[in-house]
Amino acid sequence: MNLTLDTTVGRALPYFKYGMIFFLYYFIAGGTVPFLVIWLGDAAKLDAGAIGLLFGCKAIIAMLLQPLFGVLTDRLDNRKHLIWCIVALLALLAPYMQWVFMPLLTENLLVGVLAGGLYLGIIFAAGAGTLETYLEKACRAGDITYGRVRMFGAIGYGSSAALSGMLVSENPETIFWIGSGCALVLALLFWRVQPGSTIAQTDDLQEKPAPVSYAAVKDLVSDRRFWSLVLYVVGVACLYDVFDQQFANFFRGFFASPQQGTQVFGFVTTLTEAGVALMMFCIPWVLTRIGGKNALIVAGVVMAVRIIGSAFASSPAEVVALKMLHALEVPLIFVGMFKYIEDVFDTRLSATIYMMGFIFAKGIGVSLISPLAGHVYGAFGFREGYLLLGGLALLFTLVSIFTLDRGKHKRTQAPGTPASGPALIDDQALSPSLASK
Repeated sequence: MNLTLDTTVGRALPYFKYGMIFFLYYFIAGGTVPFLVIWLGDAAKLDAGAIGLLFGCKAIIAMLLQPLFGVLTDRLDNRKHLIWCIVALLALLAPYMQWVFMPLLTENLLVGVLAGGLYLGIIFAAGAGTLETYLEKACRAGDITYGRVRMFGAIGYGSSAALSGMLVSENPETIFWIGSGCALVLALLFWRVQPGSTIAQTDDLQEKPAPVSYAAVKDLVSDRRFWSLVLYVVGVACLYDVFDQQFANFFRGFFASPQQGTQVFGFVTTLTEAGVALMMFCIPWVLTRIGGKNALIVAGVVMAVRIIGSAFASSPAEVVALKMLHALEVPLIFVGMFKYIEDVFDTRLSATIYMMGFIFAKGIGVSLISPLAGHVYGAFGFREGYLLLGGLALLFTLVSIFTLDRGKHKRTQAPGTPASGPALIDDQALSPSLASK
């Protein structure tokens, strides 16, 4: 009885600590990311093309960092060095945005875009994936359901979006100062957690666990299944991100004034994130039954429906209903991605696969497509751009039905029984002798 109680308490405390870290990080992101396009348009007076250039620059910066962050996260395992760097930069959100980024945009657009792309690329585009993979490893090490921890992030994102929707038209800089304050609390909380290791001890002497080797990463990038995943990410998830970048401006066009549209967008985002949180709690049960591949395919269909549907929306009620599909898409793609990695790949490389195959691949696509999408929006309008993006997303979703792997090769085998097919990473590639290569 006491042993059961101790085990329950031992899992509950890390569960809530990890959950609050997610809550605070996504509270900061929810107050900044959805309304950044509005702030750039209203305060910095940037047009759609310039905003697209900034998002493209941010994606390029993140693209250069994401593979590095992924490999470092796998090699650092439960050590906190990289996360501490991201948290420190988050704490500087308000001073940087108000006293560095805005003046640079005013004086020299290109320099401002580079400075903003570098900072935002680190703390959000690359930082989010790094935090997610770190906490996913921590959850596996502590036998905690990741999807239900990630639920706190959706709650934080939604609650922040409601507050920011009211502040962005009145005093947008307040959003950044709230974010900096939350980052300080996040730092205190992160200091108090110490996740277990996901890497087995190297021998009976309980030496320091051997980190994942670079030879293992080399084997990963030569695997066909990895590139099939990249094709799905670039052709589907990337296009959805491009669609969502300037959706706030499209949304505001359905209301009597931009201010009213911004406030409604904030409340709808809160409602959507409440749906995301609910689905995050339920999605682990669903994924154990449908698997990672089917989760990604369903997510692709949902994304295509929302993009194409937005092109035909003619009333605020319709665009709000389509926005609510986000509550289904987010759990399917983010938790489903980790489930797919678990089904198909070696989980000791989960951070590398997630950062390179998902976050990094999206960064490549977004950096190339965002400026083009911004040009299409300016030349032809949002509706025509959404039809193009949605049609391509649906096409790549159909292709991925045949290219993504179900993970049937991953099965329990008796000791000494040869595998029926080649393993993604062999044991030698993860051995201590190759760790320093």
